[in-house]
Amino acid sequence: MVAATGPAPGSELTAEADEVEERSSAGVLHVAAIFASHMVLQRNKPNAVFGALDADCAGMEVVAQIRDFDGSMVAQAHAYASKDLKDGLSPWRVMLPAQPEGGPYTLRVTAGNDFLEFEDVLIGEVWLAGGQSNMELELRNSENAEAALENCADPLLRFYNVPKTGVINRNAENAASWQESSPENSGVMSAVAYYFAHKLRSELDPDLPIGIVDCYIGGTSITCWMSEDALNSSEAGRGYLTRYERAIAGKTQEQFKLETDEWQTRFDAWNANIAAAKEADPDVTWDTLNEQYGACPWPPPVTPTSQYRPTGPFRAMLERIAPYSLAGFLWYQGEEDEPYCGSYRELLGMLIGEWRAIWSENLPFLIVQLPQWIDKKVDETEGDPMLWPVLREAQWDAAQSIDNVYVICTIDCGEYDNIHPVDKRTPGERLADCALRQVYGMSRIPVYGPTVLGFRCDPNGRVRLFFRYAHGLHFDGTTPGSRNQGSDAEPPSLVRSPESSGFELAGADGVFHPATAAIFVDCDIDDLVNSKVNVVDYNATEFGIPVNSRSIGTITLACPDVPEPMSMRYAWRSWGPAPLFNSDGLPAQPFRLDLTDHTASNDDGE
Repeated sequence: MVAATGPAPGSELTAEADEVEERSSAGVLHVAAIFASHMVLQRNKPNAVFGALDADCAGMEVVAQIRDFDGSMVAQAHAYASKDLKDGLSPWRVMLPAQPEGGPYTLRVTAGNDFLEFEDVLIGEVWLAGGQSNMELELRNSENAEAALENCADPLLRFYNVPKTGVINRNAENAASWQESSPENSGVMSAVAYYFAHKLRSELDPDLPIGIVDCYIGGTSITCWMSEDALNSSEAGRGYLTRYERAIAGKTQEQFKLETDEWQTRFDAWNANIAAAKEADPDVTWDTLNEQYGACPWPPPVTPTSQYRPTGPFRAMLERIAPYSLAGFLWYQGEEDEPYCGSYRELLGMLIGEWRAIWSENLPFLIVQLPQWIDKKVDETEGDPMLWPVLREAQWDAAQSIDNVYVICTIDCGEYDNIHPVDKRTPGERLADCALRQVYGMSRIPVYGPTVLGFRCDPNGRVRLFFRYAHGLHFDGTTPGSRNQGSDAEPPSLVRSPESSGFELAGADGVFHPATAAIFVDCDIDDLVNSKVNVVDYNATEFGIPVNSRSIGTITLACPDVPEPMSMRYAWRSWGPAPLFNSDGLPAQPFRLDLTDHTASNDDGE
């Protein structure tokens, strides 16, 4: 199954436009385009202000100042432009001293007799939202968009959309701007990022500005957001580069243009048909749309300037805004890398490391674990290839093994046969909850669903699992959208039949069979520590049980077809039952275990 991801439906693309007035240059002085009026700067840490001077001004002093409304000085710093030219210009970077939240201020940058001034500058919290189409999906195209837009006016919530491109587009950068959240502006903001920022605004200081830097392109691989040096440092990365080089080998610029123009015509026509059909019938299903108009014409041709090529957006987007001072990163991506999911964990770790190196800071990195999805045609003809579970496991593992990396589980989200689910409030607010707890220290905010702690294999062939964050452990619904909904929904319960439990067992032959699952009365952590419950090779320190999480839940699995279980898994499907929740309404993390290992741990690093 190759995911036809592509841009999020209806998302605004960076189009060729008439020449726009230069707003980031004055004489010999050039400032990165992300610096603009109405911007939000990061509080409580030095702020990098950066750009370049004309080549003949190498070594010249550059001064950056933050001034209050009355002209009084708030902060000032200076630096000298480098004598080592880059792209024919002399780079410079000024580090303004850390400031508390506040504003509005004016940022003035001066070099010799030339200067630029940016007004209505706030200081607060700034997050970068990155990834592909499910981060890209805009608020206006998300679920309950009309209500969200009606109530989104907030002068302290602001966003900057980095122009989507595979080559540096200075005209698009001049057209880009920081915008206040409003019904007129916020429709083109990432829906996930909007709900993230909106919840931060509601939970943190009411006078604290929140800024979002939107930096994503639908349909991009993780390798689009990494440097060539990074990709060349690993076999997995070199594989992506080799496939790209083979795809463009021997072609002329005329061929690239012809292929791209032909594809663009088909893609635009398909999008227009889909938009018209949805306008005529807002409830039309993707099944109907695909039957009437065919599958999305994806992927586009590979060219040396494509925004979908490895390293393209890294050079043309990420490097253009780095190192704009941030509170952290939000990441929702992985769908496009399904065909090479076995390499995703390695590449994700490399990307996190490279981004942190560029920003010279161990910034928090918050990941949206992929929700549920499967293509209907694939499901009906080939069956589930179970590649998305591998991607989810890679995302989870990164959060367990890399410092200051966190993942939110969305296994209860998603839409059958629609790779772009319209519910973006759930992942956005779960990201916010994660940040509130892990970054801003609000321990009262629940962020963990039931997480496997250990297991015991009984002589009768039953497997007993132990979970933490298991307060109010229960089964509810089956697949996304079925919780407590409709006459066919299974009600919350403590026992699940094999076909709806989400649990599977396998013996020595490796063939998995659905298992009955029964929840038993919660036991206290002291019961485990004192060995009142016999967990094989249990060690409290090894499992990293937090002091404030004393509720341990137990589930017993049984399957007559597997008398001697050797391995088990839960929610290990692209689309399938995942009914286990705690009383916070948070879903259990998908996982798999080798039952011959006698230990199991998913340590969240708390």
